[in-house]
Amino acid sequence: MRETTVPGLSTETRRGFIVLGLPAQISWRNYAGIREEVSKALSLACAGGTRRGGVVVDFGDAVLLDAAGLVLLARAETRAELLGCPLRAVVPALSAHVRRALHLTGLDRLVPVFADVAAATAAPLPEPAPGEVDTTHVLDAIRALHPGDAGLTPTPPAPSELMITTTAAGDGDHTVVHLSGTLDEATVPRLGETLTTLVEGDERHLMVRMHDRLGVRCDPLPILLGIRWRVAAEGGCLALPAVPAKLREVIDREGLASVFTGCRSIEERLLSGAGSG
Repeated sequence: MRETTVPGLSTETRRGFIVLGLPAQISWRNYAGIREEVSKALSLACAGGTRRGGVVVDFGDAVLLDAAGLVLLARAETRAELLGCPLRAVVPALSAHVRRALHLTGLDRLVPVFADVAAATAAPLPEPAPGEVDTTHVLDAIRALHPGDAGLTPTPPAPSELMITTTAAGDGDHTVVHLSGTLDEATVPRLGETLTTLVEGDERHLMVRMHDRLGVRCDPLPILLGIRWRVAAEGGCLALPAVPAKLREVIDREGLASVFTGCRSIEERLLSGAGSG
Protein backbone atom coordinates (compact mmCIF):
# COMPACT_ATOMS: atom_id res chain seq x y z
CA MET A 1 0.00 0.00 0.00
CA ARG A 2 1.31 3.45 -0.87
CA GLU A 3 0.26 6.94 0.09
CA THR A 4 -0.73 9.34 -2.68
CA THR A 5 -0.29 13.10 -2.86
CA VAL A 6 -3.72 13.43 -1.20
CA PRO A 7 -3.29 13.23 2.60
CA GLY A 8 -4.89 10.07 3.95
CA LEU A 9 -5.55 8.54 0.52
CA SER A 10 -3.81 5.25 -0.20
CA THR A 11 -3.72 2.88 -3.15
CA GLU A 12 -2.84 -0.78 -3.56
CA THR A 13 -3.54 -3.70 -5.89
CA ARG A 14 -5.47 -6.80 -4.82
CA ARG A 15 -6.47 -9.64 -7.14
CA GLY A 16 -6.08 -7.37 -10.13
CA PHE A 17 -8.20 -4.58 -8.62
CA ILE A 18 -6.84 -1.13 -7.85
CA VAL A 19 -8.04 -0.35 -4.33
CA LEU A 20 -8.25 3.27 -3.20
CA GLY A 21 -8.51 3.80 0.54
CA LEU A 22 -10.22 7.15 1.18
CA PRO A 23 -9.18 9.73 3.81
CA ALA A 24 -10.86 9.79 7.23
CA GLN A 25 -12.84 12.88 6.22
CA ILE A 26 -14.24 13.59 2.77
CA SER A 27 -15.37 17.06 1.77
CA TRP A 28 -15.08 19.57 -1.03
CA ARG A 29 -11.68 20.52 0.42
CA ASN A 30 -10.07 17.26 -0.73
CA TYR A 31 -12.59 16.32 -3.44
CA ALA A 32 -10.51 17.41 -6.43
CA GLY A 33 -7.46 15.42 -5.36
CA ILE A 34 -9.49 12.28 -4.66
CA ARG A 35 -11.35 12.62 -7.96
CA GLU A 36 -8.06 12.83 -9.84
CA GLU A 37 -6.73 9.66 -8.19
CA VAL A 38 -9.98 7.78 -8.93
CA SER A 39 -9.84 8.90 -12.57
CA LYS A 40 -6.22 7.72 -12.85
CA ALA A 41 -7.14 4.36 -11.35
CA LEU A 42 -10.04 3.87 -13.78
CA SER A 43 -7.85 4.73 -16.77
CA LEU A 44 -5.09 2.41 -15.57
CA ALA A 45 -7.47 -0.48 -14.87
CA CYS A 46 -8.81 -0.37 -18.42
CA ALA A 47 -5.79 1.00 -20.28
CA GLY A 48 -5.94 0.38 -24.01
CA GLY A 49 -9.40 -1.12 -23.72
CA THR A 50 -7.98 -4.18 -21.95
CA ARG A 51 -9.72 -4.80 -18.66
CA ARG A 52 -7.32 -6.24 -16.10
CA GLY A 53 -9.62 -5.97 -13.12
CA GLY A 54 -11.45 -2.95 -11.82
CA VAL A 55 -11.42 -0.23 -9.21
CA VAL A 56 -12.55 -0.45 -5.59
CA VAL A 57 -13.29 2.73 -3.65
CA ASP A 58 -12.88 1.88 0.03
CA PHE A 59 -14.73 4.34 2.28
CA GLY A 60 -13.48 2.51 5.37
CA ASP A 61 -14.29 4.60 8.44
CA ALA A 62 -14.52 7.82 6.42
CA VAL A 63 -16.90 10.54 7.53
CA LEU A 64 -18.83 12.49 4.89
CA LEU A 65 -18.64 16.14 5.90
CA ASP A 66 -20.81 17.16 2.93
CA ALA A 67 -22.03 15.67 -0.35
CA ALA A 68 -18.58 15.51 -1.96
CA GLY A 69 -18.11 11.76 -1.40
CA LEU A 70 -21.50 10.97 -2.93
CA VAL A 71 -20.91 13.18 -5.96
CA LEU A 72 -17.48 11.60 -6.33
CA LEU A 73 -18.96 8.11 -6.55
CA ALA A 74 -21.71 9.18 -8.98
CA ARG A 75 -19.21 10.88 -11.29
CA ALA A 76 -16.83 7.92 -11.07
CA GLU A 77 -19.61 5.53 -12.08
CA THR A 78 -20.34 7.62 -15.18
CA ARG A 79 -16.67 7.45 -16.17
CA ALA A 80 -16.43 3.75 -15.33
CA GLU A 81 -19.39 2.94 -17.57
CA LEU A 82 -17.87 4.89 -20.46
CA LEU A 83 -14.63 2.88 -20.06
CA GLY A 84 -16.38 -0.44 -19.43
CA CYS A 85 -14.47 -0.69 -16.16
CA PRO A 86 -16.01 -2.37 -13.07
CA LEU A 87 -16.36 0.03 -10.13
CA ARG A 88 -17.10 -1.20 -6.62
CA ALA A 89 -17.46 0.47 -3.24
CA VAL A 90 -16.54 -0.82 0.20
CA VAL A 91 -18.56 0.48 3.13
CA PRO A 92 -18.20 -1.43 6.43
CA ALA A 93 -21.42 -2.42 8.16
CA LEU A 94 -20.57 -0.10 11.05
CA SER A 95 -20.54 2.93 8.71
CA ALA A 96 -24.30 3.20 8.85
CA HIS A 97 -24.39 6.89 7.86
CA VAL A 98 -22.57 6.23 4.58
CA ARG A 99 -24.65 3.15 3.79
CA ARG A 100 -27.84 5.11 4.48
CA ALA A 101 -26.74 7.94 2.14
CA LEU A 102 -25.92 5.47 -0.65
CA HIS A 103 -29.31 3.82 -0.22
CA LEU A 104 -31.36 7.02 -0.05
CA THR A 105 -29.73 8.47 -3.16
CA GLY A 106 -29.89 5.25 -5.18
CA LEU A 107 -26.10 5.06 -5.50
CA ASP A 108 -26.09 1.52 -4.13
CA ARG A 109 -28.15 0.49 -7.18
CA LEU A 110 -25.51 1.87 -9.54
CA VAL A 111 -22.34 0.84 -7.71
CA PRO A 112 -22.09 -2.58 -6.01
CA VAL A 113 -21.40 -2.12 -2.28
CA PHE A 114 -19.42 -4.64 -0.23
CA ALA A 115 -18.63 -4.90 3.47
CA ASP A 116 -14.88 -5.29 3.00
CA VAL A 117 -12.15 -5.23 0.37
CA ALA A 118 -11.78 -9.03 0.36
CA ALA A 119 -15.41 -9.48 -0.71
CA ALA A 120 -15.22 -6.66 -3.25
CA THR A 121 -12.17 -8.13 -5.00
CA ALA A 122 -13.36 -11.75 -4.80
CA ALA A 123 -16.72 -11.25 -6.53
CA PRO A 124 -16.60 -12.34 -10.19
CA LEU A 125 -16.35 -9.73 -12.89
CA PRO A 126 -19.43 -9.14 -15.06
CA GLU A 127 -19.21 -9.10 -18.83
CA PRO A 128 -17.98 -5.67 -20.02
CA ALA A 129 -20.75 -3.43 -21.32
CA PRO A 130 -19.39 0.08 -21.97
CA GLY A 131 -21.99 2.76 -22.48
CA GLU A 132 -23.64 5.75 -20.91
CA VAL A 133 -25.15 5.71 -17.43
CA ASP A 134 -27.70 8.28 -16.32
CA THR A 135 -26.82 9.56 -12.85
CA THR A 136 -29.16 12.56 -13.02
CA HIS A 137 -31.69 11.10 -10.58
CA VAL A 138 -28.89 10.22 -8.16
CA LEU A 139 -27.40 13.72 -8.26
CA ASP A 140 -30.86 15.20 -7.65
CA ALA A 141 -31.28 12.87 -4.67
CA ILE A 142 -27.89 13.96 -3.32
CA ARG A 143 -29.00 17.57 -3.41
CA ALA A 144 -32.18 16.63 -1.59
CA LEU A 145 -30.04 15.17 1.21
CA HIS A 146 -27.75 18.22 1.25
CA PRO A 147 -29.93 21.07 -0.01
CA GLY A 148 -27.35 23.84 0.11
CA ASP A 149 -24.43 21.88 -1.23
CA ALA A 150 -24.73 22.11 -5.01
CA GLY A 151 -25.85 25.73 -4.99
CA LEU A 152 -27.65 25.46 -8.32
CA THR A 153 -31.06 26.69 -7.16
CA PRO A 154 -30.77 30.30 -6.00
CA THR A 155 -34.49 31.07 -6.38
CA PRO A 156 -37.70 29.05 -6.09
CA PRO A 157 -38.56 27.31 -9.36
CA ALA A 158 -40.95 29.06 -11.71
CA PRO A 159 -42.56 27.92 -14.98
CA SER A 160 -39.60 27.26 -17.25
CA GLU A 161 -38.84 27.60 -20.91
CA LEU A 162 -35.65 26.83 -22.77
CA MET A 163 -34.87 28.45 -26.10
CA ILE A 164 -32.43 26.50 -28.27
CA THR A 165 -31.10 27.81 -31.57
CA THR A 166 -28.23 26.57 -33.70
CA THR A 167 -25.98 28.48 -36.05
CA ALA A 168 -23.00 27.64 -38.20
CA ALA A 169 -19.75 29.01 -36.83
CA GLY A 170 -18.57 30.15 -40.22
CA ASP A 171 -15.62 27.79 -40.55
CA GLY A 172 -17.61 24.99 -42.17
CA ASP A 173 -16.96 22.52 -39.32
CA HIS A 174 -18.41 23.81 -36.08
CA THR A 175 -22.00 24.19 -34.95
CA VAL A 176 -22.95 26.60 -32.19
CA VAL A 177 -25.90 25.76 -29.91
CA HIS A 178 -27.31 28.87 -28.19
CA LEU A 179 -29.24 28.47 -24.93
CA SER A 180 -31.44 30.99 -23.16
CA GLY A 181 -34.24 30.67 -20.61
CA THR A 182 -33.98 27.98 -17.94
CA LEU A 183 -32.27 24.63 -17.57
CA ASP A 184 -34.21 22.44 -15.16
CA GLU A 185 -35.56 18.90 -14.93
CA ALA A 186 -38.21 19.67 -17.53
CA THR A 187 -35.95 21.34 -20.10
CA VAL A 188 -32.58 19.59 -19.79
CA PRO A 189 -33.89 16.52 -21.70
CA ARG A 190 -34.61 18.86 -24.64
CA LEU A 191 -30.98 19.93 -24.63
CA GLY A 192 -29.93 16.28 -24.64
CA GLU A 193 -32.27 15.50 -27.54
CA THR A 194 -30.96 18.46 -29.55
CA LEU A 195 -27.31 17.55 -29.04
CA THR A 196 -27.98 13.87 -29.77
CA THR A 197 -29.75 14.79 -33.02
CA LEU A 198 -26.78 16.91 -34.08
CA VAL A 199 -24.31 14.12 -33.31
CA GLU A 200 -26.41 11.56 -35.15
CA GLY A 201 -26.41 13.98 -38.09
CA ASP A 202 -22.60 13.73 -38.20
CA GLU A 203 -21.93 16.98 -36.36
CA ARG A 204 -18.74 16.32 -34.41
CA HIS A 205 -17.59 19.82 -33.41
CA LEU A 206 -20.09 21.52 -31.11
CA MET A 207 -20.08 24.60 -28.93
CA VAL A 208 -22.81 25.28 -26.38
CA ARG A 209 -23.12 29.00 -25.63
CA MET A 210 -25.21 29.82 -22.57
CA HIS A 211 -26.86 33.22 -22.29
CA ASP A 212 -25.52 35.24 -19.37
CA ARG A 213 -28.99 35.21 -17.78
CA LEU A 214 -29.62 31.50 -18.32
CA GLY A 215 -31.24 30.01 -15.22
CA VAL A 216 -29.63 26.77 -14.00
CA ARG A 217 -31.87 24.81 -11.63
CA CYS A 218 -30.46 21.33 -12.15
CA ASP A 219 -27.18 19.77 -13.19
CA PRO A 220 -26.77 19.45 -16.98
CA LEU A 221 -23.26 17.95 -16.71
CA PRO A 222 -24.26 14.26 -17.07
CA ILE A 223 -25.80 15.03 -20.47
CA LEU A 224 -22.99 17.34 -21.55
CA LEU A 225 -20.33 14.83 -20.46
CA GLY A 226 -22.08 12.00 -22.30
CA ILE A 227 -22.16 13.99 -25.54
CA ARG A 228 -18.59 15.18 -25.03
CA TRP A 229 -17.17 11.65 -24.67
CA ARG A 230 -19.21 10.56 -27.67
CA VAL A 231 -17.87 13.23 -30.06
CA ALA A 232 -14.35 13.05 -28.62
CA ALA A 233 -14.21 9.35 -29.50
CA GLU A 234 -14.48 10.42 -33.15
CA GLY A 235 -12.06 13.32 -32.97
CA GLY A 236 -14.68 15.97 -32.23
CA CYS A 237 -15.18 18.44 -29.41
CA LEU A 238 -17.83 19.98 -27.17
CA ALA A 239 -16.85 23.40 -25.85
CA LEU A 240 -18.50 25.59 -23.21
CA PRO A 241 -17.02 29.05 -23.80
CA ALA A 242 -19.11 30.80 -21.17
CA VAL A 243 -21.36 29.36 -18.47
CA PRO A 244 -23.28 30.85 -15.51
CA ALA A 245 -21.12 31.44 -12.46
CA LYS A 246 -22.71 28.75 -10.29
CA LEU A 247 -22.27 26.09 -12.97
CA ARG A 248 -18.71 27.27 -13.61
CA GLU A 249 -17.99 26.79 -9.91
CA VAL A 250 -19.11 23.15 -10.13
CA ILE A 251 -17.14 22.54 -13.33
CA ASP A 252 -13.96 24.00 -11.84
CA ARG A 253 -14.43 22.20 -8.52
CA GLU A 254 -14.76 18.85 -10.29
CA GLY A 255 -11.78 19.55 -12.56
CA LEU A 256 -13.81 19.46 -15.79
CA ALA A 257 -12.71 22.76 -17.36
CA SER A 258 -10.20 21.10 -19.68
CA VAL A 259 -12.78 18.52 -20.74
CA PHE A 260 -15.04 21.17 -22.26
CA THR A 261 -12.40 22.83 -24.43
CA GLY A 262 -12.95 23.05 -28.15
CA CYS A 263 -10.63 23.64 -31.06
CA ARG A 264 -8.48 26.64 -30.16
CA SER A 265 -9.03 28.62 -33.36
CA ILE A 266 -12.81 28.41 -33.36
CA GLU A 267 -13.07 29.04 -29.63
CA GLU A 268 -11.03 32.23 -29.92
CA ARG A 269 -13.18 33.36 -32.83
CA LEU A 270 -16.43 32.77 -30.98
CA LEU A 271 -15.23 34.39 -27.79
CA SER A 272 -14.42 37.50 -29.80
CA GLY A 273 -17.89 37.37 -31.35
CA ALA A 274 -16.67 36.80 -34.88
CA GLY A 275 -18.42 33.50 -35.45
CA SER A 276 -21.66 33.75 -33.50
CA GLY A 277 -23.69 34.72 -36.48
